[in-house]
Amino acid sequence: MEEINKLTQREELKTYFETGKYPTQSQFGRFIDNYVHLNEFNFGLDIKASGNYTMKYYHFYLAENIQLSGRGHAIVEAEMANSAPKKIDGYIHVLSRYVGYKYLKIKLSNELDVDKYQPKIIIKRYKQRKTLKSKFVKDPGFYQELPPDAESWSRQSEYRVTSHEMEIDINPIHYFRPNKDYKEFYPSGTMKRPGSFRHTVHHRKPYSLIQMCLEIDVNGTKYRSQPTKIKIVLGGENDLMSYVID
Repeated sequence: MEEINKLTQREELKTYFETGKYPTQSQFGRFIDNYVHLNEFNFGLDIKASGNYTMKYYHFYLAENIQLSGRGHAIVEAEMANSAPKKIDGYIHVLSRYVGYKYLKIKLSNELDVDKYQPKIIIKRYKQRKTLKSKFVKDPGFYQELPPDAESWSRQSEYRVTSHEMEIDINPIHYFRPNKDYKEFYPSGTMKRPGSFRHTVHHRKPYSLIQMCLEIDVNGTKYRSQPTKIKIVLGGENDLMSYVID
């Protein structure tokens, strides 16, 4: 007996339609069954802030000369709370403080076979319109960072899904660019110019935008769910960083 929903290899499917051959009803059925109907999966993510949170102590630095340093800021998680900031060549220490934030609770929207489809959570970061050194103009929008690039900023652009429900730590403070005043932080990668988004409408707190979606692998082809937009809102002096999830 054949395994139910077993996919037929592409090379075998091609042989059904070679010149002079007439595919049988059974072969046509196999051909149709190998198409991926995403509405059958209805896959996606249910995202909300977890009840669990953490408090970390950070040192914040600004570059003395961004042309020489290659990046405008650095955020370093301290090994011990209230520890003295270490000197970093080419950077000026501007602030040290505790930052508290919640983890994100992720739930798959259906009973997807994790082992079979190897799902991953993909994060894209919003970037402003920018003219590159090559003079190419990059339109504003959500872009996924290459994993090594994200890691160099203490972020992650991909998370392997290991269960239908899980918590992830996105290290949200690393989506911001520091300033001497905590209230004057900007989204990482943005410029101080007219029209730059920065504060939430109601609470007047700095925020950064990301998108999160689920990627699955079906027979070697990658498919992604509709993205969920998340606004990461910087906390005040005594409250946690929060999330506004569309």
